[in-house]
Amino acid sequence: MDYMALKHTHLLFVVLSIVLFYTRAVSRLNSGKLAKHKGVFITSHSVDTLLLVTAVILAVSAGLKPSEQPWLMEKIVLVLGYIGLGFVIAKSHAKKTKVAALAVATTVLLAIAHLAVSKQAFFS
Repeated sequence: MDYMALKHTHLLFVVLSIVLFYTRAVSRLNSGKLAKHKGVFITSHSVDTLLLVTAVILAVSAGLKPSEQPWLMEKIVLVLGYIGLGFVIAKSHAKKTKVAALAVATTVLLAIAHLAVSKQAFFS
């Protein structure tokens, strides 16, 4: 697969991952039934796995190393934080905590998008 096709595939998985994240998060703010649905759960994790795989392949094919690209290291750290916020939303019983974690996750997603587009680190 050439680089542009891989990049567009990665972007497709980004969009799917975000849609599924918000679908599950909003479900958890309400009854939680949709978030617990086996098909949604499996699809979400499958898409996230493919997103990660395409990200690694893109970085390797472009010769990017997080140790040499501060923006990429920041993006990785933010992705880990985003995953952690997903766990908070999934495991918390307090609606206020879920809403706050969702708001922070949204901010983190915007920061990740900024880094992906600008390739300019926040802290360098």
